[in-house]
Amino acid sequence: MDDARLWPLIAIGLGGLLLGIWPLVWMALRAGRRMGGRDQIPVGAGRYLSALLSSILFLAIGLCALSLMVMLQGWRAFTKKTHVAELQCIELGAHKLRVYLVPIDNDGERQATEVYDVDGDQWQVGGDVLRFRSFMTALGVQPVFRLTRIEGHWNAAADANTHTGTAFDRAPPSSAWMGLYRGADKAPIKWLVDGAHGQAVSQLPDRRAVYDIYVTPNGYIVDKRSL
Repeated sequence: MDDARLWPLIAIGLGGLLLGIWPLVWMALRAGRRMGGRDQIPVGAGRYLSALLSSILFLAIGLCALSLMVMLQGWRAFTKKTHVAELQCIELGAHKLRVYLVPIDNDGERQATEVYDVDGDQWQVGGDVLRFRSFMTALGVQPVFRLTRIEGHWNAAADANTHTGTAFDRAPPSSAWMGLYRGADKAPIKWLVDGAHGQAVSQLPDRRAVYDIYVTPNGYIVDKRSL
């Protein structure tokens, strides 16, 4: 749900609160005049009861609308997926894979295709992730990340121990990220940050599929779609 769809709920919520507060203000002003001994037009008990019921009704409508808006905004924040790359992988031979990686920038623009030849049974993409605490996510703060490595992944540990690994850096090691790795559990950063770590996703090659790599509040995920 985009921001445009939330505006009606915001308008209903604020309008309901204003209409609900107005009868209370009216009754408070009349009570103040009465206590001050000032003249005012007399009204019956039915008018007060009607004002009170109207206030309760409009306040309930306003609070319900704003509560629904907050819940929808929170749901959107916690389920948001940021598309960071698109990947295809084909087998060139036994345990020989060619990976085509298309990075996607913050504006959703596709960048130049990167090509990597790796050994293994699966391709693997990994990088750094900085995750924030739940209250920060609810406020709309999304994880910070960078894709740093493309490599081959073996299904069996014995194969991984036997073969020389193949890996390619997309970004050099960062002292800033290493500092986050070491200090994410220390004050004051720990009050905002839920974790800083490396993470990777992998999948089998399939020339008839495209793999979409996303970052969520919990880190990297990969979705497969058939061509």
